[in-house]
Formats: sequence, C-alpha cells, structure tokens
Amino acid sequence: MAAATESKTVHSAAVTYVSMISLLTLCPPFVILLWYTMVHADGSVIKSWDYLRQNGLQGFIDIWPRPTAVAWKLIACFGAFEAALQLLLPGKRVDGPISPTGHRPVYKANGVAAYAVTLITYLSLWWFGIFNPTIVYDHLGEIYSALIFGSFIFCIFLYIKGHLAPSSTDSGSCGNIIIDFYWGMELYPRIGKNFDIKVFTNCRFGMMSWAVLAVTYCIKQYEANGKVEDSMLVNTILMLIYVTKFFLWEAGYWSTMDIAHDRAGFYICWGCLVWVPSVYTSPGMYLVNHPVHLGTQLALFILAAGILCIYINYDCDRQRQEFRRTNGRCLVWGKAPSKIVASYTTSSGETKQSLLLTSGWWGLARHFHYVPEILAAFFWTVPALFNHFLPYFYVIFLTILLFDRAKRDDDRCRSKRFPTGSFLESTETFVNVESLTAAHFKFLGLFISDGYLHESIIVSEAEGKQPGKMSAYDNVVGGKLKLKGKALDVKAGGTKKKKKHKKNHDQIAQVIEDDLSAGGSTEVLADPDEKETNDATKEIGEEKPAPYDDNLTPAERRYIEQRQKLDVNRLAKEANKSHRDRIQDFNQYLANMSEHYDIPKVGPG
Repeated sequence: MAAATESKTVHSAAVTYVSMISLLTLCPPFVILLWYTMVHADGSVIKSWDYLRQNGLQGFIDIWPRPTAVAWKLIACFGAFEAALQLLLPGKRVDGPISPTGHRPVYKANGVAAYAVTLITYLSLWWFGIFNPTIVYDHLGEIYSALIFGSFIFCIFLYIKGHLAPSSTDSGSCGNIIIDFYWGMELYPRIGKNFDIKVFTNCRFGMMSWAVLAVTYCIKQYEANGKVEDSMLVNTILMLIYVTKFFLWEAGYWSTMDIAHDRAGFYICWGCLVWVPSVYTSPGMYLVNHPVHLGTQLALFILAAGILCIYINYDCDRQRQEFRRTNGRCLVWGKAPSKIVASYTTSSGETKQSLLLTSGWWGLARHFHYVPEILAAFFWTVPALFNHFLPYFYVIFLTILLFDRAKRDDDRCRSKRFPTGSFLESTETFVNVESLTAAHFKFLGLFISDGYLHESIIVSEAEGKQPGKMSAYDNVVGGKLKLKGKALDVKAGGTKKKKKHKKNHDQIAQVIEDDLSAGGSTEVLADPDEKETNDATKEIGEEKPAPYDDNLTPAERRYIEQRQKLDVNRLAKEANKSHRDRIQDFNQYLANMSEHYDIPKVGPG
C-alpha cells in the first residue's frame, strides 16, 4: 500500500499509469538502441534514426542481439562472485531505519572491502593474462540483452515472493498487478536471514558493475589504439572516485529513499541491474571508439572540477549522516549545527521525533546535495566534448530523476501531520521553558502552523506585510512568558495596557521585594558592559530624579538608576540585531544546552 499511496501524493493516477507502462515498455528497447548507437552508429542519433526509418520494426529486431552462452556465463560469474563477497566478507553491523511497521533491518557494512577485492581481482586477471576484459566489451550487446530478460524474470520472482513468502511485515499489495510489479511488494526482501536482495541489486551488482565497466572501457581503448587518451582517463578516474565515494558512504545509502522507502520491484531492481550498467556508463562506452585529446591543462581542470563536485556531494551526505548519528551533538563547519526538533504522528498512531539539519550545506538549500551530483556527472561526460548529443543523455536523465526524487521527498515530508503544539512540547526536553520569552515562541510557532511539519523555513529580513494577509505573528502571545498566574492577552485588536499601582511607594517596594525573593540584593548591580554604555545611558544618569524619589532611600535610588541603565543598554544591543540574527542566537542557545535536557534514549541502540 505504501507504493500506491506515495504515487497518489506525487502524481495523478493517469500520469502514474502512463509513466509506469511507458517505462516498462520503452526502457528495454532504449538500452539496446543506446548500445547500438554508441558502438555501431558512431554515437549519432541521426544515423540510428535513418536506419530505423528505412528498415522499420524488422530493422530494430535485426539489431537486437540475442543472449549467448558467453553473456550468460559472464553475468553468472560476476553475480555469484559479488553475492559471495556480500555474504562472506566481514563487516560492521549497521542498523537501518525503523520502517512504518516497526521493523528495523540489520546490514553488514562490507561494501568497501567487496569493492577493493572486485577491482583488484579484475585487474589481476587481466594483468596476468587469465581473462581479457575486452571480451566484456565485445559481447556488451549480448550482455545487455541477457540482463534485460533475466532481470525481468527476476522481478517476476520478487512479485511472487512478495505474495507467498514475504521476508518481513513491510510488504503487501495495493490490489493492482501493474503497480505491485512496478513498485514492488516488499520493502526489505531477503533470501534466508542474511542475504539482502536490494543491497545486492543496488550496491553489489549495479554500482559494482559501473566501476568494472568503466575499467573495461579504458582497457578496450588501450588495446585497440595502443594508448589511453586523457579524455578516457578523466572519465574513468572520476567515475571510479564517485563509485568509491558511494561505497565509503554505503551505510548512509541504506537510510535513503532507494532502500528505506522504495520497494523491490521493476523500478528499483530492474533499474539497478540493467539501467545502471548501460546508461550510467554510456559516456565511457562512447569514448572507446571516439578518443578525444583534451590537452594537459583542460584535462586537469575538468578532473579537478569533477573531484571537487564529488567531494561536496560526499560532504553533504557525511554532514547529515554524522548529524543523525550523534543526535545533533556534532560540529558542522566548526560550529554547533542549527536544527529543528519536531514530533509527528505516523499513520499507525505512533509518535516519533524528527531531527532536521538546517546548517552547513543543508542550510543553503533543501536538496543542495543534488547540485554537485549533477555537476559531477557533467564533468565526467564533458571529455567527450559536444560532437554528439547522446553521451549527455545520462546527465539529462539524472537531472530529471533527482528533481522527481526531490518532489517525492518533499511531498512525503509534507504528509507528516502532527498535533499543533507537539513540536513545542518536544522542545521542552532541550530548553528550560521558564527561560523562554514570547519572541522565542513566535519563532517556534513558524514550524507548527497548519499542523504540518515544514523541514525548512526561509525568513526574509525585509519581509513586508501584504494588505489583507494575516502575518505569522498576528496570533502570538505578547509580553513576557508567565507559566503561572493570570493568562496573557492575545494580540487581536491591539495590546492592553498594564495597570499602574496607585501609590509610587508600593511600586518601588514591590520591585525590591521581588528582587530579594529571587536571591537578589539592594546593593548596586555590577554591569559588566558598563564601559560600553552609549550616550542614551549617560543621559539617564544626568536626568533629574522622579518626584517619587523623595521617598526613597539612597540604596533604593541607586538600585532604580542601575536597573534603568541596564535596560537601556540591553535594548540598545537588541536593536542592532536583525530577526535572522535573533533566530541564529536562539538556535545556538539550543545547541549549547547540556545533556541534562537531551531526549532520553528509549530501547536498545
């Protein structure tokens, strides 16, 4: 049901069905056309179009390679090798996110070791003459054809398994066979207890084949031309760095949308088994037969720019992962991170809390980490230059994919409804509520308007109030926060003036009594910033005493004067702060609270 529900929140029913049927029917032939154009049509879309226009459907059938025994053997050996590494290599235990049904998957983080063993083994087989990687390139069309049919059968197996033998409670059917097959039946399908299917398809087969094919294209160009052009080197190095970054961050990937929200169906599994090895590696496939000499300076510039983008993308994910791992008790860019702590109610009625990072890279934009990822893809494609359009298909596809993913993520976040005031209640464990002022509650009220959780708030310092439009500050409590006593008035048509005491003597006596009851003294207060008082403060000391000063003792008079000086000095400092500065100070105050106010851990881990 999760898949069906999500599709409703993102697209209309008509768009959903059209997109699913289109992808199911058009993606397989597109993979073959992509391979044919890159390898046999000189990378020209026009040549492929002319061929299909002249020969029609029969011409397309003729260029579709038939799966051969060599292709099946290569796929089987690679898949079995990666499955064995996934099961046998040691790794740290990693707990995945809790699912909506309360299930928490457990993983073994051995991706870096599997990645290193795979590349070392592959290069060693070539170096010692045991296996020539050019065989993979020479049978690439047959391999893609076998993957198309084999992965389709594998998705049927996942559909049947989801109906008959689900691995966890995170499974179910929406009643529509097309949606169930496309989106999948299970969130965490496994074979046995330890072999996670999505980890295998997404990480160990899809991402690992990306690195293996990048090396294969480089070796093929070397054996075909006797050298490797700098354009191919830049492409291969950037791709390998990106895949290396992925496996270094693999444990964080298990908490992303691909694993924690998208079920195992055609969309995820077929895409990782077929689409990633073909489309994601297509720039290198093009460069095999189209070597480009960039020159040292241009090659180094593209390489440096690509590495920088990959690092920024990695650092974005690292900041978020570290922030969540430490529950916000970490440093982001050398400072305590600003964050939003909110509680919300799930569809099952369980109350949970979200800790949202709003500083560092995540303070620049909601999905800023997608920007360097798209730019990195551009930089490992641009060595092909601009003679043909097709090498840039992956960049265009990635941009569309990430925009759609950002929309799905935002829609899912907006669907989290929680009772008004629950965020305020959850914040009490971090903040001493008695020390908050009305301005703080104005700030907190921004995040609980309409009863929905907004993950990011952009406050404009020059924000103007439009006529006839209610401001976010219209219905907030004014004045100091009082937890006991008479309730405060709400700003509706204006604020009510406080009543003054009839006798001045009673007013002064009450001030002194309140100060003494709070542990104060009638002695003159020491102001640490007395040297920085402004002209307005000096004028107060030169003013003539008020009429009621005749009834005050010298100690009382000094006390009143000092209180006035402190108030003016404090107001002068506050006047120099913008609304944004006050919000940042408040976030800093929250971050510096001691562990006494932290949310207590519940349960293991």
